[in-house]
Amino acid sequence: MTKIKIPTWVNFFGGFLAVFGLILGVMGYFKPDMVIPGFTGDTDAHNMAIWMTSARNIAMGAVMIYALVSKNPALISLALIMRLVTEFFDMFGTVASGVMGVPSVAIYGAYIVLFIIPEILAIRKMNSLQKNR
Repeated sequence: MTKIKIPTWVNFFGGFLAVFGLILGVMGYFKPDMVIPGFTGDTDAHNMAIWMTSARNIAMGAVMIYALVSKNPALISLALIMRLVTEFFDMFGTVASGVMGVPSVAIYGAYIVLFIIPEILAIRKMNSLQKNR
């Protein structure tokens, strides 16, 4: 079986997503107002929401690390799809909440440029590597 070389940019971007997820997850437990501006945790429901979001972020970080270490394009693609779907829906939730205090177009632009487009490109690259296997 031939060894597949994962492009450096995919490793870098995936590593960024993993670290970003892990940091957001841990911060959600210890400093949730840095993750969600204005978060007060004044109800059990709010605390449950931030803890579940934090767990999701930590899990996605761990899965991304596992996928990258495996050097398996199919696993990396799957981890990126997980991130893509999450970012896509988070983008609308972030805009609807209004907690960021910036225009909606800036939020959409940031999500699309920083996450969605690179994730789509990386998924496509991983799928092409998988087909050439």
